[in-house]
Amino acid sequence: MKQLDLLFVIPGNLSQVYQTFAKEHHTEPPAKARQIAAYLMRRGFGVDLLDSTITNLTPELMAQEVIARKPRLVWIPVYGFNPSSSTQTMPAARAYAQAIKDLDPTIPIVFSGTHPAAIPRKTLEDEPVDYVCSGEGPITAHELLRALENGEGIERVCGLWRKQDGGIVANPPAPLIDLSMEPAILGWSLMDPRRYQADGWHTFYRPAAERMGYANPFSVEGCPFKCDFCNIQSPFRDGERAAEMAVNSYRFLAPHLFVEEVEYLANAFGIKYFKIPDEMFALKESHVLAIADGIAERFGDALDFWCYARVDTAGKPRMLEACRAAGIRWFGVGVEAGNAKVRSGQDKKFKDDDIPRVIEKINRAGIEVGTTFIFGLPGDDRQSMEDTYRLACELNTPFTNFYCTQALPGSALYARAKGAGYPLPERLGGPGWIGHSQYAYECEPFYEGTALKPYEILAFRDWAHVDYFTRSEFREMLLTRPGFGEVALQSIDRWVDGVRGLRRKIIEQA
Repeated sequence: MKQLDLLFVIPGNLSQVYQTFAKEHHTEPPAKARQIAAYLMRRGFGVDLLDSTITNLTPELMAQEVIARKPRLVWIPVYGFNPSSSTQTMPAARAYAQAIKDLDPTIPIVFSGTHPAAIPRKTLEDEPVDYVCSGEGPITAHELLRALENGEGIERVCGLWRKQDGGIVANPPAPLIDLSMEPAILGWSLMDPRRYQADGWHTFYRPAAERMGYANPFSVEGCPFKCDFCNIQSPFRDGERAAEMAVNSYRFLAPHLFVEEVEYLANAFGIKYFKIPDEMFALKESHVLAIADGIAERFGDALDFWCYARVDTAGKPRMLEACRAAGIRWFGVGVEAGNAKVRSGQDKKFKDDDIPRVIEKINRAGIEVGTTFIFGLPGDDRQSMEDTYRLACELNTPFTNFYCTQALPGSALYARAKGAGYPLPERLGGPGWIGHSQYAYECEPFYEGTALKPYEILAFRDWAHVDYFTRSEFREMLLTRPGFGEVALQSIDRWVDGVRGLRRKIIEQA
């Protein structure tokens, strides 16, 4: 039997990251593994995948599976689908890598993803791995497999950080791939989207059993904006350097290829629920229209999508009309702060009046809005956090999420914090990377440039989360809003009980 060339191991630590939310939390197919897998499969390599987020395999049991398959290379993508997800997955990635090394230390292991790409040297120094991919992955994986197969040439593998002679060596950067020349659709053969579960709010708060079957095809990689807290460009920095191009690259998949991927998923697997995980989908109108019109032509609005948008890009009537006709039922909109000065520091320079005006436009098109807000941004104080919460209540969207600021590796906040010697969670004696997790027991918010202590920010966030969803104005709105009703409120009540049950170490100590 031909040796397995590369085995993806998807780490999972939902119970550590989400505490009481773990059982009903959504699960997403590993999109970045899918992209790398398709690239390798197109070139004749044997690839397989084990995903602990749906198999619930412990690190020890996963390691036994890995050893039994005898792969030439183990690749662990430390990715997530919001800026903090990669960093909060690091403890799980370490546990799975260590369990594999304990059984067979000769199997080479690679970490890739937003967090490892942001700090490849520290990742190699701290983690039980042989290599770190500092780019997006496909070219590095291909060149590394060829080098391992030939027994030489590892120094020429682009985008690879490695250990050598007691030190750490960085190879030249890998270029960014052409998304339309290297579509990810082949990678779906390694993952069954029917085994994954959509977000509750995305399904209008349906019970967990009704949310199964969930796919997340990309149409864009990168984001042209520069929010202080965001690190999603980290895996693309290498490729930008290699091409001597401007930072914050923004690459498109040809719209017809995206539509073909959706068609394949709907017809082959019966998938109804789709997330478009592009960090900024609703930006270039011609791209959005081509995709929306292609989906509507094939499916009408029979499918159910959500995507990310911005207040300053989402208010175009033709785009909104086309999105709703294609079954795009939700826009995720990052408002971030009620105070304009605090908000502007996050590359969100739209005016206060723009926020309700644009959300009303989206709603008039028949699209729901899920808003996000962040407490503890630089410049925040108690009053400005209260202003942010008041704005959230005034908008009264059927879903909202409140975050605490985190200085995540790869973000501008992280660079400033490290330069100033700020005590981040990964400090000696600190909780480690899990301290960046929004719902974890060990969560520690970033607070530089605020008049607040970390426990005050976290306590305010948790209070706001409960208060928002238990307000009479919210509950009355959901009871009368089409598609929601009593079933949605029952689901929300279970969720609110989960928030009330969260334990917080820094609050307990305070």
